[in-house]
Amino acid sequence: MELYEYVIEALDTISEWDDNDTSNKARRLRSSILDIEFVISLFVLNKGFSIGLPLSKFLQKPNIDLKLAVQLANDTQKELQEIRTHADDVFKEIFEEVKVVAEKFDIEIKIPRLTKKQTNRCNIPLNTPEQYYRASIFIPYLDKFITELEERFNVHRSILSGFDSLFRENGPIEDIIILSNKYIEDLQNDGSQNQIIEAEYKLWQRKLMQTTEKPNNAVEAMAMCNQLIYPNIFKLLQILVTLPVSSATNERTFSNLKRIKTYLRNSMSEGRLNGLAMLSINKNYSIKPEEVIEELARKKRRLPYYKKLLICINKS
Repeated sequence: MELYEYVIEALDTISEWDDNDTSNKARRLRSSILDIEFVISLFVLNKGFSIGLPLSKFLQKPNIDLKLAVQLANDTQKELQEIRTHADDVFKEIFEEVKVVAEKFDIEIKIPRLTKKQTNRCNIPLNTPEQYYRASIFIPYLDKFITELEERFNVHRSILSGFDSLFRENGPIEDIIILSNKYIEDLQNDGSQNQIIEAEYKLWQRKLMQTTEKPNNAVEAMAMCNQLIYPNIFKLLQILVTLPVSSATNERTFSNLKRIKTYLRNSMSEGRLNGLAMLSINKNYSIKPEEVIEELARKKRRLPYYKKLLICINKS
């Protein structure tokens, strides 16, 4: 949005170059982005992405809480549904902004030619350009956005529905029993698992009643949960904290590998690549020389420890 004017100016300059191939591509690209459908789509995307930006940033964090992620996804979906309900008024504001840009760059706002049979674009017989582009671009985009959010977080909502009982003061016992049976292998099991979980859960509910500041997520709940008193509740909260929400952290690892093993380092061995990758991924951790010496001392080597220490000191 902010660079649109400068992109047009740059393409104008490039289209005057002596290189015919480059100048022709610049002219074609300039003609495409000066099309009214592109401009309207740009403003519509700007509206939708501004609403989804907080959720996108949250999902890219290394420490993501499933409960907060689902809550933010639900809020984003509700906001989009609210815009969908008032699509006429919202798109009217967007269309007024489009008119300003169209007037500045001399872009004609008109309805595309309609035919009886159209396969490559929308073919909606409406009276005004505003009605046409609202029905062909804005509303389908909102419907697709809402549907994708619903499908993307369906699994997360079903998982979180069981863990919700850990945050409710008056939740039914059956919910915690079903949840504990699902993770029975990770909990303390001495033959009377359901009775122990039921007793712990009732005590945990009383603690929640007595707490003025209720936990909003699993990390806060773990901080107030005593592992010695509520071992099974603590373990369930620990499972909730470690449940994956997105693959952003894993993707960062592959991005690091792409930056490390470049074309100039194509012959790098696997051992060196693993070492450089570990250094790059864990660059925020500070390692002291004493810790390295202690780690080396634990391994059996031919040289005595004092000789290895002298070698390390001499090298440093």
